[in-house]
Amino acid sequence: MAQTVRRLGEAIGLGIFDVGARLPSESELAEQLGISAMTLREALAVMREAGYVETRRGRQGGTYVKELALTVPEREAQKRIAAITDEYIEDLTAYRIAIGGESAALAAERAAPEDLTEMRELLERMDAADAFEEFRKCDAAFHVTIASCTRSHRLARAETELQAELNPLMGAFRVGPQARHTTNAQHHEIFAAIEAGDGELARRLMAEHMTSSAAAILGFTRAAASAGS
Repeated sequence: MAQTVRRLGEAIGLGIFDVGARLPSESELAEQLGISAMTLREALAVMREAGYVETRRGRQGGTYVKELALTVPEREAQKRIAAITDEYIEDLTAYRIAIGGESAALAAERAAPEDLTEMRELLERMDAADAFEEFRKCDAAFHVTIASCTRSHRLARAETELQAELNPLMGAFRVGPQARHTTNAQHHEIFAAIEAGDGELARRLMAEHMTSSAAAILGFTRAAASAGS
């Protein structure tokens, strides 16, 4: 789904779908992208929550590329998003996978019962979070807790620094319930692998989670480039 968000964002950013333009029907667009209708609907829901598209009813109904009505702080945030380069995201993601993946693998070996309890509580708080700010706080804490489980001060420090770097970046996005649900479903899978003591699975799932996150961010940056122009 995140890859679809990325491709839709790129299409909007490149002007393939202009502001105010109606997107092709779901079946046609899904066929063009080579994906299932369900995956497309999930991606459109994320883009809708972020404010890049809207659904209109009636004779001229459909999904349209939306001109964002932004406050001054939001417009500044969009400019920051649009300035993010592919190289920065790719480099950041490679580092996140290196730190987060190894942390997840080691956590599967070393996590104490109280560590698992803390992670479980953070997952529950993310499931229940209504506001993005609360979700993001628990998200960061979840990743730092995994790194802390390794009993490596260097890994814990590296993950803490990563989350501090991510905070202003993630705060610039309009991340709605659909995207949060997808993100936390991945968190639950990572936790299950750690709890089961399967380090290699935990490492792989963490890498997939971070790759998915990067794809969604790149999609938002493409759409923001169009909105901020």
